[in-house]
Amino acid sequence: MITLTLLKSDGGAAAETVETFPDQIGSSEMLWVDAESPTGDELADLKQRFSLDEYAVEDVVHRNQRPKMEDYGKNVFAVIHVPVVKGHSSEIVELFVFFQKNWIITIHSVDSELIHSVDARIRARGLSPLATSPSPDLLFYIFLDFAVDAYYPILDEVEERLEEIDQKATTTFKTRVKRMENIVAIITTIEGVRKRLMTLRRSLTPTRDMLGMVMRGAVPFVADASLRSFRDVYDHSFQLLETIDNDRDRTSDVRDLYISLHSASTDNTIKVLTLVATIFLPLTLLAGIYGMNFTAGFFQPGSSDPLGFYILILAMFTISLGLVYSFKRSGWI
Repeated sequence: MITLTLLKSDGGAAAETVETFPDQIGSSEMLWVDAESPTGDELADLKQRFSLDEYAVEDVVHRNQRPKMEDYGKNVFAVIHVPVVKGHSSEIVELFVFFQKNWIITIHSVDSELIHSVDARIRARGLSPLATSPSPDLLFYIFLDFAVDAYYPILDEVEERLEEIDQKATTTFKTRVKRMENIVAIITTIEGVRKRLMTLRRSLTPTRDMLGMVMRGAVPFVADASLRSFRDVYDHSFQLLETIDNDRDRTSDVRDLYISLHSASTDNTIKVLTLVATIFLPLTLLAGIYGMNFTAGFFQPGSSDPLGFYILILAMFTISLGLVYSFKRSGWI
C-alpha cells in the first residue's frame, strides 16, 4: 500500500493526502511517499519514477540490513532500525528511506507506529518549530529522532528488571525451597537481558556512525542549517550507548553476585556436613570398638558393667561437645 502526502509551505507547512503522483513538485512543496509492504510492481514503479538505484532497491527486497547511509548521486538511501517492544522482549524493524531535495520515500514491511507518529505530527503542526518550509532532510531527522527515542523505554524497562533481580538475591538464598530452580531461572533471565542489550547495541552503534556522517557534512541534500537538529539525535545515540554498556556491565555484576552467593551457600552446606561427619567420626570409632566380637573386658572397659552403656553414651556426648567447642574457638563455625 502506497500513501502520498504533499507538504506545502502554507505558514504551518500543512500536509495533505493526494491520490496520484503530482506531475511536478513545486519549489515550496515536498512529497512524502510511504510504502507499506509494497509489491514487486509498486517497487518497480517507484524505482523508475524516482530513479532509485538498483542495488538500493535490492537491499529493500532482501532486508536484514544494518543501519547505513549511501549516496547514489541523484538521491540518498538510508536504513533505519526501529526497536519495537513485544511484551518482555523487543525486536528490530527496518525502515528504508530514500530522499532528495523535494521528496522522501519510506518503505517498511509492517504497520509502523513510528510512521503513524510522524504522520500525526506533520499533519498537526508540519515541521515547526524546525522550519516553516517543507524539507526532506528535516523530515529524515524526525524519523531518526523518533527511532532513537524508541530505545529509551526499552532500556528503562531493562533497568527496572535488573533492579528487581538484584533485590531478589537476598530472598532467594534465604529460602531453601526450590532454591536451585530459582537460581537457574534468574541466570537464564539475566542472559536473556544481556542478549537483548547486545541486539540493541548492534543496532544503535551503526546508527550513531550514520549520524556521524551527517554531522561531518558528508551527506548531500542535508542543509548546513539542519545539522543542529541532527546533533541532538547524535548526542542521544551516545547517551543510549553508554546506558547499554552500563546495563551490560550490570548484568555481569548481578550474574556474578548470584554465582558467588550460590558458591558461598554450597561452601556453607559442605562445611556443616563436614562438621557433622567430623563429630561423628570418633563416635563411630567407639561404637565400632564396642561392637567387635571380643571377650568382655579386653580393651573394653566397663563392658561388663551394667552402667557401661550409659558411660559410653556420656563419653560420646562429651567428645561431641568438645569438638564443637574446639571448632568455635578456631572460627570454623
